Amino acid sequence: MIGKRVGGRYQILSRLGEGGMAIVYKAKDLILDRMVAVKTLRPELSGDEEFVRRFHREAESVASLSHPNIVAIYDIGEEDCYYIVMEYVEGMTLKEFIKDYSPIAINESIFIMKQILLAITHAHEHGIVHRDIKPQNILINESERVKVTDFGIALAVSGATITYTHSIMGSAHYLSPEQARGGKATVKSDIYAIGIVMFELLTGKLPFPGTSPVSVALKHLSSPIPYPRDFREDIPQSVENVLIRALAKNPSDRYNSVTDMYHDLLTALDPERANEQRLIFAEPVPDEESDDLEKTIKMEPIKNQSGLNQQEAVEKTVTAPPEKSKKEKKSKAKKWLTISGVLLLLITAGIVLGVTLLPKLFYVSNVQVPDVTGQTYQAAKQTLSNKNLKVVRTDRVNNSVAKGKVISQNPEAGAEVKEHAEISLVVSKGSKKVALDNYVGYSRDTVAGAIKDAGYKDVVWHEEESSTIPEDQIIRQNPKAGVKVVPAKTILELTYSAGNPQATVPNLKEKTKSEVNKLLEAQGLKADFSIGDYSDDVEKGNVLDQDPEAGSQVDKGSTVIVTLSKGSQPKPKEIDQPIKVVYPGDSSQSSTSSLGSEPIHVQIYYTDANHDNAVFIDEEITETKTYTIPFTINPNEKGSYQVLIDGTERKTGTVDYPD
Repeated sequence: MIGKRVGGRYQILSRLGEGGMAIVYKAKDLILDRMVAVKTLRPELSGDEEFVRRFHREAESVASLSHPNIVAIYDIGEEDCYYIVMEYVEGMTLKEFIKDYSPIAINESIFIMKQILLAITHAHEHGIVHRDIKPQNILINESERVKVTDFGIALAVSGATITYTHSIMGSAHYLSPEQARGGKATVKSDIYAIGIVMFELLTGKLPFPGTSPVSVALKHLSSPIPYPRDFREDIPQSVENVLIRALAKNPSDRYNSVTDMYHDLLTALDPERANEQRLIFAEPVPDEESDDLEKTIKMEPIKNQSGLNQQEAVEKTVTAPPEKSKKEKKSKAKKWLTISGVLLLLITAGIVLGVTLLPKLFYVSNVQVPDVTGQTYQAAKQTLSNKNLKVVRTDRVNNSVAKGKVISQNPEAGAEVKEHAEISLVVSKGSKKVALDNYVGYSRDTVAGAIKDAGYKDVVWHEEESSTIPEDQIIRQNPKAGVKVVPAKTILELTYSAGNPQATVPNLKEKTKSEVNKLLEAQGLKADFSIGDYSDDVEKGNVLDQDPEAGSQVDKGSTVIVTLSKGSQPKPKEIDQPIKVVYPGDSSQSSTSSLGSEPIHVQIYYTDANHDNAVFIDEEITETKTYTIPFTINPNEKGSYQVLIDGTERKTGTVDYPD
């Protein structure tokens, strides 16, 4: 299949996995340019018309579901095989998640379970019972977003006659008692399966392990569900009660709907439910149907419609021997009548003997179970032996009960049992050392939640200013990551960043340069000086302006822009500038020289604070003459003049502001 194009648009890229009835591939939708999952039915199922018809009907029904926690179905088709195109989910199965990350925090487990419940609620509201809820059919990504899958195939297979051993082995662990008896799967069967998933999620274990589907099914029928808190002591009683109700043997004791279970779980961690008592349901009495489950034998290899050998894949259940002939029946009936008569006499005699002579021999007295929790195992064993009770020991890691002491017992103290009954004791193996996680680089809020869930009770927080590490981020930890510790007995020191230290900008207005340097240095700040404008209010060299403003919060080490005053602005000054115009041919060049015969045209222009290229003089002269121009000059500015004779520039000059 790798490299093949299915339906003309789905390019098969790789094999993701397989089950008893289907193989799943990763593929690319060439039209929509997205990754999808393509599930193909095994060839040996394709020849069963009834199966194919049911498969199509159910698959189309599931395709109508639309929920964020259900894997979407995009397409259904047939091309050499029947296939379903589904949403591709990056991540792993919940089974793999439990294996990799158990024990999973209580609140995290509830978060995952709520998503599963919402998905199944949506299916039930659309008339679809999943019938094969198990962690292998639940996908979870890195963000712990849950997606429930395998609706269509689970539903369609309910009517098939072929039983795939590996598939049933996986499903038997999640089989409800009514299904184990051969009853129809209902909403309450899904609730039971959800309860098993939740049990496994919280404890990391299955309530009924086993090596064969029949042995597991028998336990679902007749064995009481073990208490989850015996496996994990930090499970609140309110949460365990949700499990107890979901896993009730009698369907009428379970939740009426998945919605009811969701709402019960929603409040399980509420403070007002902290002191709940353990929920107890009467266990059903085993019946003959459970015995019939053991009458399963392996048949000789048979052939399916396509001639394939299914010895390893098919099991048949035989509940009665082949019919005998009428003659054989009659002969054997007479024989059994004779034998029965003799047996009846013997039984009657035995009853009389038992009633009259042997009552004390067979009588077993009741014993009240003593409380041995908290005792050492040896002391507890001796206490129970004194009561003629047997002990079954289970060792378990426990962070709060000392090594070798009894954590819990079953039955509980005060229960009435027969002498020589077995009392199960869970004995502490002491605290479990775990590798300390690396918290450096994570935010304080994230780490606070993680260390609480991990069981660290003695945590010391240190704050440290840092200009390079973001505020609230963990800088270092002690002990270091990877060190083996007992969380409940370890002092964990965590240092987090207080962020870049802050400073308040002081008021620098009208301060001298020396004063500015001292004030800023005290705050861990620096100054950048510049010369500003004139000011009548601020002395020359003192601070005219600053940026940021006084009172602003800035990082230490920041620079404050400081603008200094140039002092009061100088006033304009009056200056008389003499300009001498020499008449041509006048050898004396004095103002009293003789008049010439031809006049010359003199034009003088000037610019100062009040004039811009203004005409100072425009006349004709016949002798050398000196003119005095009254200039008004602003500070740092200049005046200028231009002399024209007969329209030609003869002289220019500037006049400076006098110091």
